Amino acid sequence: LHTTDASGALPRMLDMGAEPYLLASSITAIMAQRVLRKIHPECRVEYTPDEKIVTAFKDVLGNLWKPSGPVKFYKGEGCNVCGNTGYYGRVGVFEVLPVTEKISRLILEHSSAADIEKQARDEGMITMKQDGYLKVIEGLTTVEEVLRVAQE
Repeated sequence: LHTTDASGALPRMLDMGAEPYLLASSITAIMAQRVLRKIHPECRVEYTPDEKIVTAFKDVLGNLWKPSGPVKFYKGEGCNVCGNTGYYGRVGVFEVLPVTEKISRLILEHSSAADIEKQARDEGMITMKQDGYLKVIEGLTTVEEVLRVAQE
């Protein structure tokens, strides 16, 4: 299915004529994925992000934001190997929505993707944007790349 996130798959299947009781009883999880360009390790440099970016990270990550010290942000300067893009290779970002009892009830009620996502997040689902931000903190990709691919 083509959807922008995992929660959008359920209403999409309902729109296609799937019976809610079949979806609620047979699906155990839904996964959405995208790929991000990785920072080229040969030309990777550290930089200090704008305070707005750090605040956005704290807001989006919530209780996932647990830095043990100052968070380092990186970008690729560009070189001959990466074609001066600063990127080389790809890394996946994922969103896995387990279909719990509460999610099943929402499916049966024909709830919106937003309601399903809210419930899934309340139950601990990590969104693609959150997964992307965690990969930024790991030094694998850039903030710009996450925003390009996983905009909410």
